[in-house]
This record gives sequence, C-alpha cells and structure tokens, in this order.
Amino acid sequence: MTGTLLNVTTQPHIKIKNLNLWYGEKQALKNISMQITKNSVTALIGPSGCGKSTFLRCLNRMNDLIKNCKVEGKILIESKDIYGKDMDVVDLRKKVGMVFQKPNPFPMSIYDNIAYGPRIHGVTKKDINSLVESSLQSAALWEKTSSRLKSSALSLSGWRPAAETLHSQDSSSKAHNYSFR
Repeated sequence: MTGTLLNVTTQPHIKIKNLNLWYGEKQALKNISMQITKNSVTALIGPSGCGKSTFLRCLNRMNDLIKNCKVEGKILIESKDIYGKDMDVVDLRKKVGMVFQKPNPFPMSIYDNIAYGPRIHGVTKKDINSLVESSLQSAALWEKTSSRLKSSALSLSGWRPAAETLHSQDSSSKAHNYSFR
C-alpha cells in the first residue's frame, strides 16, 4: 500500500506521516501519510494482500506481536506519538480496537482471550468468570469449550458455522450452532 491522503477541513484526530513497515526483508507499507478527523468515516479500499489490515494493526500496535516486524514513521493519535517510549500499549488498545473479518485470537487461552478486555478495564475475577461463560454460551461455544478454557484459543482456528441454524422460540433472535474440524 503506497499513498498520501490529506484531509485539511478540520483538526486531525489521527496523523500518519511517512509510515513504513517491513516483515523481515519484505516491505508491506511504503510512505503512508494521511490525516483522519474525529467522527469521520474513512475507507481503505484495495485488493487482498495490499496492506489494509497491516496498516490498521499499526494504529493500535498489534504489529508489535509479530516477529521480525519493523515500523518506521510517525503515528499521532490525539497528538500523542503511539510509538513513543512513554506510550502505554494497553491504554492505547483500550482506545483503538480492532474487529477482524475472520476470527483472530491472541496467542493465549480461550478464557484469557475473552477475559482480556474486561480485565484491563478493572472487572472483577468473579464477574469475568460469569462473563466468559455467558459470552461462550451466547456464541453457542460453551459446550465445546467449557472443559478446555485453559487451552490455546488458536486451537479454535478451525471452527466454522454449521450448516443448520437454530432458532429460539422468539423468531427475531437467532443462535448459531458451531462445529469444529
């Protein structure tokens, strides 16, 4: 992904200047510079593999978790350099979240993947336990996972929705049945 896009109509909320990223020797992002204003809609459009998700992962430093990933350039969010030495990455990720099109669990347990967000927001262990169970039940995954909550969430990467969809008595709400490969 290569380009420059400037929005000068209002004060930028996010400023990206000369962003470059490499995975080892392969450069995935080249000289990205743009500004994003608060409460605006910004679309990243391009073919598969062009760097859209890589760019978005830069905004909350998810690329820090990838071995041999090197980032250069500046990203300022609310005028704070998110790659600065004083940036608290946990606080950054509280403010800048990501929702992936496909499941993308952290390399930790099933339990810890669900508990991560509430835990960093100060939710008590008792409430987290209840939240983990209710979240997995809502996703129709409790029966498949309750006995292996300490297992790696990466072991769930082969899940896919089953062909059938279960309907509750209330026809406006749906629950999905999931199967594992």
